[in-house]
Formats: sequence, C-alpha cells, structure tokens
Amino acid sequence: MEMPRSQIQRNESLKIPVGFRFYPTDQELVIHYLKRKVNSLQFPATVIPEFDVFQTNPWELPGDLWEKRYFFSKRKMNLNKCSVSAGCGYWKAIGKDKKIVAPGNNQTIAMKKSFIFYKGNCTKTRWVMHQYCLVGSLTTPFSTQKFTMPVGEWVVCCLFWRKKKGKNQFKKKRLMDLQVIMGNNISQIASPSCSSGITEISCDDLDQEASSDCIIFQPGT
Repeated sequence: MEMPRSQIQRNESLKIPVGFRFYPTDQELVIHYLKRKVNSLQFPATVIPEFDVFQTNPWELPGDLWEKRYFFSKRKMNLNKCSVSAGCGYWKAIGKDKKIVAPGNNQTIAMKKSFIFYKGNCTKTRWVMHQYCLVGSLTTPFSTQKFTMPVGEWVVCCLFWRKKKGKNQFKKKRLMDLQVIMGNNISQIASPSCSSGITEISCDDLDQEASSDCIIFQPGT
C-alpha cells in the first residue's frame, strides 16, 4: 500500500533550507550533533528534535516518513539487552555494534547499534533504527586495559523503512552485472537454478536501501 502524501507527518520545528536534505555521515552525526548535545553546545542547524522513540510506534513518530528521521532520545539503562519494548511491539537488536572513530585516528568516540521493529509478539516489520551512543575510555587502578563506557544521557536515533528487494529482481540484476563483465559466457559461471536465493543483509545494506527515492510504505506491518 502506498502512503498518500497527505498522511505523512511533518515536524515544523526542523530548519532545513528549501532544496536541502539532512543526510550526515556517522562521524558528522556524532561529532557535530550528538557530542554537542551531550555537552550542551550550539548545533550547526536545528534539524534533530527531542523525542522518546520508545514510547510510540515508529510509523507514528513525527517527521517525514519518506526520509530518514533523526531524534535525540534519553539513553535507556537496559539498552544493552537484545530487545527494548516500544509502542505496540519492541525493537530487537541485530548484528554487531559498529565503532565510530574520530577522523585522523582510531579512537572510538561512539557506538552504533542496529534494531528491527517487531509488532506484537513476533511480527517482524521493515522498520529499522540505528542508535548512536557517545562513549569514552576508562581505565581502572587494578588493570591497564581500557574499557569503553557510555558518555552522557543522550543518544541519537535514525529511523527508516527498509525497502524489500524482490528475489527475481535481485537475480536479474546479478545476471546483468555478469553479462557486462563476462559477455555472453555467464552460463559457465552462474545459473539462476544454482542460486540458493538467500542473501545476507548487513547494516551497510540497510543504509543503502533507505536512500532509495521510491519507497512503498505499509505502516503498522
């Protein structure tokens, strides 16, 4: 079901010039927004509102559902658990946490955790959330090993609807790519009947799928 434009919620407090989109890198999001939020500093632009994303369903959050939506939210004490309740369901952690490092060195400044929203008890949806938490290094008197711990009470969350790739479309694209590289002799390398049809989805794949300009929404499913 395609969502009519009239049903898309918008947040009038966001200040983005006409013709511009807010599409920061992980480093930019952490350094110029999350770090400034934790330290109560001025932002480059007023584009990220405060909202408790765990109090409502992802499709009911403010903002334009056709775009990635960013929110500052208070850090939950139990956020290291595999799932966190929200709205009529829960967010389930997926994959491994990703380190965000400072430019010019390998110092870890934040951690990125990915979630998938499940409606009810077990209905998986295509709502995805990336959560960024500022971290710092800590050493104890009893050990020289450095430990990473959260810094501040704020996190920044990025929510979007992950577009589902059709299996036939994926196979067709793969064969077309092979044709470009190998000409007409692709039958010696791959055949559609030999494919398992199983594709592993990484956190980077979720980011790329969210950037599509043509996304079909089915809120609540």
